[in-house]
Amino acid sequence: MLARERALNTLLELTRGSSGTTPVELASRLSDVALALLDCDGVAFTVPRDRDRVRVLCARNGEHMEPQPFPRDGSAYLRFVARVGQPLLVEDLAAETRASDDDRFPGIVCGPALFVPFGSRETSHGCIAAYRATGAPPFTAMDARILAMLTTTAALALENRRLARDLQKLAVTDDLTQVFNYRYLKSSLRRELKRAARFRQNLSVVMIDVDNLKSYNDVNGHLRGSFLLKDLAGLCMAQVRSFDVLAKYGGDEFTIILPQTDRAGAMVVAERVRSAVATHAFALAPAGRITVSLGVAMFPEDGQDSVTLLQVADRALYRAKRAGRNRVESSEDLAA
Repeated sequence: MLARERALNTLLELTRGSSGTTPVELASRLSDVALALLDCDGVAFTVPRDRDRVRVLCARNGEHMEPQPFPRDGSAYLRFVARVGQPLLVEDLAAETRASDDDRFPGIVCGPALFVPFGSRETSHGCIAAYRATGAPPFTAMDARILAMLTTTAALALENRRLARDLQKLAVTDDLTQVFNYRYLKSSLRRELKRAARFRQNLSVVMIDVDNLKSYNDVNGHLRGSFLLKDLAGLCMAQVRSFDVLAKYGGDEFTIILPQTDRAGAMVVAERVRSAVATHAFALAPAGRITVSLGVAMFPEDGQDSVTLLQVADRALYRAKRAGRNRVESSEDLAA
């Protein structure tokens, strides 16, 4: 009775606040609940995880095995269970020719089994399976209803997690270009500057401004100009590392934060961006018609804080504008 009470309390906790629970944590905790509510020898929970799927296994003695990677579209048997679309009571899994070893529980000579599929916007082939050893009594319709309740919790938890992640992304993403927004730029730059100061590392920023966008908009319309900015953001993203930060600064300006990068390295990145844009044929604009001007500044030489560093990079950018556009200037040049 005490185990059942703990299981129900766990279920309530997961229902109330599950957005921060990972799929593996969710499957592990719900497997414990299933073991407490059903008289079975093992539980397997198959849930989505990023780009693949994972199978979480828990035995009667409470042992949690190492989660097993699983094909994204599930096994052939789980796809069959999903097509059935309701709890599937199996009297003897060993005699089920459609099931493979991946659908059984390791270390148990499986007899009765119970499979309950579930779905949400994030997954269509999730499944919880309960197993009993050969010779044990079969699962009942009541057992199926209990597992169905757990799959409802799982689907709700996974949907809450997806929604929380989507909201978090919306809060830091520019709607138009789908790169980081100005709010994220400020917080990220402050964070990276603290890290650079702590570990005595260089950090550079690159300011980017589109040349001749006004004339393009005058001829083709602002909607086309919006599409152009989105296309340009994608070009810039392709030139930076996974841990660099590309953000919309405002209007047609972008900023790149380059951790662990000195001035020379930042100039290389900036030139790569400039060349990629200059050689790209945008919609209604042949290659070379749309270009960018860029300014580079480096921590700590050019500024100790985010405001100063961005101001210095911005001044270098406008020096590039005055010098003829489609070029890169560094703050180092400003002192010359």
